[in-house]
Parts: sequence; structure tokens; C-alpha cells
Amino acid sequence: MFQTDDKNVTENRRSFVGGSDVPIILGLSKYKSQYELAKEKTGLVPTVFEGNEYTVYGQTMEPQIRDYINVINETNFQPDTVIDKELGIRGNCDGADKTELLLLEIKTHGKKPTMEVYKAQMQLYMYVFDLPAGWLALYERPDNFDAEFDPELLKIEVIHFDEAYANQILQAIELFWKRCEALKQNPEMSEADFYSITLEEKNEIAIVASKVEAFEVQMQSYKEIETQYKAIKDKLYQLMMEHKVKSFETDQCTITLVLPTESTSIDSKALRESHPRIAKRFEKVTPKKGYAKISMKKVKEAK
Repeated sequence: MFQTDDKNVTENRRSFVGGSDVPIILGLSKYKSQYELAKEKTGLVPTVFEGNEYTVYGQTMEPQIRDYINVINETNFQPDTVIDKELGIRGNCDGADKTELLLLEIKTHGKKPTMEVYKAQMQLYMYVFDLPAGWLALYERPDNFDAEFDPELLKIEVIHFDEAYANQILQAIELFWKRCEALKQNPEMSEADFYSITLEEKNEIAIVASKVEAFEVQMQSYKEIETQYKAIKDKLYQLMMEHKVKSFETDQCTITLVLPTESTSIDSKALRESHPRIAKRFEKVTPKKGYAKISMKKVKEAK
């Protein structure tokens, strides 16, 4: 149906980690494990890079989407490549605008785009191109693979550079190459032994801190979900009150309207001010555990 041969993507794939490798290394891929990728990178198994109708369609649509975005937004996104031989990383981006300090990543997708995969790739690209933000251009692929561009199928999401997440990716890549070196030395290494290899040069506090950092990044996304959940739950409450619905069931939930109530408690502040001696008699000292306070760094915003 379509034909393409992007040698910038296919050549020297063993020598570098690219954007498409990042989801595999992070364990986000459904199609390949880090162990399988390592066997390809070390040459233990042949690297077979075969395009399919989905990847070829994406390569066909990419220039059309980029040109449209440039015209509509007065940007100058151009494909670019950066190679970091020291880290073993190659970034092939769909577009970079050095004046606007923006990255462009174009994805043609089905009904359910794999956002976590796309965002992980973009974090690597924003790091290697030293850009503070990027546009994720999501183009929903028609069922008939129509190659005529339709602006109604395009939406753009702004993704900001996340330094903490980028550092996790870089650390994962560093560990991946270390595991690859071990696999070269011992081609018969089992998958369990492969994954048992860690960055030994890191001390215990750094290892634990890295894990805490990973959880903290996840917690930030959970907080956003919690905010959205509270808002939609309050909307449901208002609708149930308005329509006088007491309870109903869905496939997985029983939803019940709980009416406003009152609770009674002692105003401890007023008691201490009015009757300090009495309040003193009922004071209780409770020990509080110390803890490590974690604060997320602010990420740079696009202009």
C-alpha cells in the first residue's frame, strides 16, 4: 500500500538506544522484553526491522501532518537527529523548532493511543535535543488507512520536560547497556540473571532514593487523577440530588446517595482559651515519627 525506507531509523540500531527502545527498557512494551532487546543489541539474535501497514502508514502521513502544523501555527518543525555516543543514545525526532524551543512528536494511532509509551519517548527526545517542551501530535488512523490528510483527525497535546522522569530513563538506559555488556561476556546468561544485574556503583541510599523518586513521580499523576475523581463524583452527587435518585447499580458498583449530616466535636482551641487549666489536664503528648520529605522540582515551562 505504501513504501518507505528511512535509513536514519534502521541503520546502526545495535549501537544506540532510540526512542522506540525506551518503552521496552522501561517495561512499557507489550511486544518485547528488555532481555529480548538486549539479545538484539548484542548481536546474539538478528535484528529484524520489518515495517507493517501501521508503521508505514505513519511514515506516509508524518510529512503531511508536520507541514499542516507548521502552516497553521507558523512554526518551523524540521526532522532532526542527535547522537550521544557516550550514553549510547540516538534521538530521531519528527520535528524540532529551535526558535520556539519545541519538539514535535507525531503519532498515528488507533482508538486507544498508548500515551505512556509516547510520553516516555518524548522525554528522551526533549533531553537529547535540550528542549523544555514538546507537541504530541495525535492523528487517529482511519479504518481504511486513507492517506489523505484530514485535520479533524488531529489533536495536539503539550508535554513538558520532566527532569525527574528523564533521569529515570537515563538511569534505565545506563543499566540496560551494563546488562548488555554482561550478556556479551556470557551469552548463555538466563533472563533471571540478566535482570539481577544492577548499577553496583550506586550506594544503598542512592538506590533507595531512586525508588522513592519513581514512586513520587507516580504519586503526582495519582493526585491529578484524585482531583478529577473528586470533581466528577461531586457532579454525580449533584445530579442524584437534582433527580432524587437514592441508589442504583452499574456493572461493577452500587452507588448510594448519602445526604448531608452534622457531627459534634469539642472546639479545642476555644477550650484552651476559655479554660486553659481544664484543657491542660486533658492534653496528651503523642510521639511523631521522623521522615524524609520529598518535594518535586518545578519543570521548565514552554514560552
